Amino acid sequence: MRRALRLNSQVMPELPEAETIARALAAALAGKSVAGIRLRRRDFLKTGSASRLRRLVGQRLDTVSRRGKCVLMHFGARRLLLQLGMSGRAYLHRAGQRLPAHTHLVVSFRGGLQLRYANVRRIAAGVHVLAPGQPGPLAELGPDADAIGRDQFVRRLSGRSSPIKAALMNQSILAGVGNIYSDEALFRAGIRPTRRASRISRRRLLRLHSAVRQVLRDAVAAGGSSLGDATPFASADGGVGYFTMSHRVYGRYGQPCFRCGRKLRRTILGGRSSSYCPNCQK
Repeated sequence: MRRALRLNSQVMPELPEAETIARALAAALAGKSVAGIRLRRRDFLKTGSASRLRRLVGQRLDTVSRRGKCVLMHFGARRLLLQLGMSGRAYLHRAGQRLPAHTHLVVSFRGGLQLRYANVRRIAAGVHVLAPGQPGPLAELGPDADAIGRDQFVRRLSGRSSPIKAALMNQSILAGVGNIYSDEALFRAGIRPTRRASRISRRRLLRLHSAVRQVLRDAVAAGGSSLGDATPFASADGGVGYFTMSHRVYGRYGQPCFRCGRKLRRTILGGRSSSYCPNCQK
């Protein structure tokens, strides 16, 4: 097994990163039973009780899935939900290896593998033990961005007074899109991030729908985005994501546009930086 890397504490995991983590956990852990659980920070348990969490010991993990930016571990009708938030990282290690700082949950499985969930900033993050039928934080999410239909996408965005980038990143409208993939989808669709959603025609919103779906598919296929810094994103098995090589605007402000050569600009929306081409995006 490759050595697990740390997730960039400045970049929130988005749908492709959460999907990559979920697939790696499913491949390694599905069918295995829980041997032990340690909750190392009690206030990190947001839904359910510590006793409900301990009752997962001895249970068999059926599968692992994703909803929005959350990873869900299914134990029959019960689910353990990892809300990744601003800096969440879920990774696999062999039992007995040193626990890094900010590791808040350790789930040990028979056979010696451990799932370790760490989070430095703990913003919009936590662990949820969901009883059968209990939605927890999933109740607040809109449709998944990689599965939403054309007409529903248009209905949920049209008429909104907020900038289109802010609407795309609003998880109650559309689940799974954050700073990276909103920038990339808007560039592919030729739409400026500051344009009000209410001023975008149906035709252009349909183009954006296609761009969002495609950029997420491409990013999942590439294993997400690992940025070139000291703490890049890594999947649960330590694999890095290569979609960074396909970024056209995200983090590239001041550099030439790959399409037209104009210098990319940057704007701040809701406290988040957004890069765009002033020529290709209107």
